[in-house]
Amino acid sequence: MDKLSDLLKEARPLYRQRKRRKAMAKLFVMLFIPAFLFSGAIHMYNQGNDLYLSLSSNTLQKQLLEDEFALQKVK
Repeated sequence: MDKLSDLLKEARPLYRQRKRRKAMAKLFVMLFIPAFLFSGAIHMYNQGNDLYLSLSSNTLQKQLLEDEFALQKVK
């Protein structure tokens, strides 16, 4: 019985340490994965705003229709 209690005394700190490491890993995943997803959503939202603003001010259309090589003749 003494050997068993010695083994238990030896194993308790290791068990607690492993349990703490698992809890820290779960916390890391629970905090940072949503943060990455949220930052991606904000980036997509900002790109959509930029596209909308460029379409509403016709700057994107002007860039597409720009004639750099004078291929279009003005009559």
